[in-house]
Amino acid sequence: MAHKFDPSMLEKLEDPSRLEIFHPEAVLNKFCLKEGMAVLDVGTGTGFYLPYLSKLVGEKGKVYAVDIEPKLLDYAKKRVEDLRLRNVEVLKSGEDSIPLPESSIDFIFMAFVFHELKEPQKYLEEIKRVAKAHATLLIVDWTKIDRDKGPPPSEVYSEDEVKNYLRRAGIEVKRIEMFNKYAYGIAGKINKKGPSI
Repeated sequence: MAHKFDPSMLEKLEDPSRLEIFHPEAVLNKFCLKEGMAVLDVGTGTGFYLPYLSKLVGEKGKVYAVDIEPKLLDYAKKRVEDLRLRNVEVLKSGEDSIPLPESSIDFIFMAFVFHELKEPQKYLEEIKRVAKAHATLLIVDWTKIDRDKGPPPSEVYSEDEVKNYLRRAGIEVKRIEMFNKYAYGIAGKINKKGPSI
């Protein structure tokens, strides 16, 4: 769908009401993000969720925050510096490339990003490349219904559409949760053997 967020509207990414849509700490705990893990925050934006990710993985863990927009990355880097998040590294990524080595990540977090992907299937293959065997992928995105926040329903994927993308990539869907009328979460387990078509 590739509905891209306009970086000039970054104040929207800083709106505290985002925590009413889903509270990251509670949700990430529920989806088994644990201390000591290596985490990838795809499309980190301003780094809104980085303090929560940093806290949950602890000193022995590591968070890699990636985005394609330089303006947003600068904001995220400043957040990391201001909050002294020593276990967080902010990196520029490409549309379909992640600047990390193969099999290095335990948990991939994509919050309100999947609908922005230019080529979702290709990006899922790149996620599989950097993921360890049996890593968890958590996609949080907007519901495909009328709502007073977020992009129009026509510009996002339904849960079934996301499930189909994951299945084609050989990623096993383990859990789906509706948080509220705004957002849902889909957790998948990475299968390094390839597609299960």
